[in-house]
Order: sequence, then structure tokens, then C-alpha cells
Amino acid sequence: MLEEIGFDKLSLEGVAARAGVGKATIYRWWPNKSALAMEALLRAVEPMPPIGDSGSSRTDIELHMLQLSQLLRGKSGRVVREMIALAQFEPESKRIFNDNYLEPRRLALVSVLRRGAQRGEFREDADLSLVFDLLYAPLLQRLLTGQGDIDERQVQAQLKLVLGSITLPSLMDT
Repeated sequence: MLEEIGFDKLSLEGVAARAGVGKATIYRWWPNKSALAMEALLRAVEPMPPIGDSGSSRTDIELHMLQLSQLLRGKSGRVVREMIALAQFEPESKRIFNDNYLEPRRLALVSVLRRGAQRGEFREDADLSLVFDLLYAPLLQRLLTGQGDIDERQVQAQLKLVLGSITLPSLMDT
């Protein structure tokens, strides 16, 4: 229904009628149309690209970020943009977005960064949550504003800058 009529015309009553259930059933699961739309959008976005363990955390992060940038250039990017927009105006939608989209990605990437620090690839004193923000924020900013491409060249430059800042000096030339 979101694709057919858009968010503005969407109503919980209309969803109930289309589903053949009472309004109370819909309200039992979603407090408002923003929360319902957010859940629907979460189902439409492609899963997070897996982050493997090749033996090099830096390589694993680079591959993940390149895969993510590819997803954001397609349908997933449009869906994520809609989710972020919804999250700005309704606290429950923000919670759903943060808990179900952003936080799992943060936990996965921070885990790989931590693994890299344990292996001696990255500084142990780095704020890994901040590193996540520095990796994801430029992609999301470009997605939201349309200012600049989300392309491999841009992602590689970003990775060099961010990961270079936490790479131990003995590994800088490798």
C-alpha cells in the first residue's frame, strides 16, 4: 500500500480493510501509521551485507562497506532514505529504525573493529562506535542529500581516511 498510495494517504483503517481484519487488530501491533510503515520498510530493505573473517579485519570492513554502498545505490537506498525520514517525526519510528536497522549494523561492524584491535591491526584505544559513525555517516549523508555519489572511489577514499586513522603505524605501509 505504501508503494501504491504513499505514506500521506496510508491509514491504519485502510490497512485493516485490505487485510480483512478489524482496526483493533492493527492497533494491537502498531500504535500509529509511522510505526507500521517503518516495519514494512524494514522488511523491504535488503539484509545487511555479511562481514566475513578473511584474517584481515581491514579487508573485511572494506568489502562490507563496498557491498553496502552498492546496496545504497539501489532500491535499498530509497527504502533507507524513507526510513530515516519517518524516524525524524515520530519517536516509535525512530526507535524501530535504530533498534532494527542501525544498531545491528553498528554491533556487527564494531565487533570486526574490535577483532582488528585484538589482532594488532588497529589501535586499541580507538572509539569504535565513533569509527562506525565515521564510516556510515558519509554514505547516509550522501543518500539523504543527493550531494555526491556513493561510488567505489568515494568509499575507498573514505575507508583510507577513517581506517588509516586507527591503523597501527607498523601496518600503515601494508
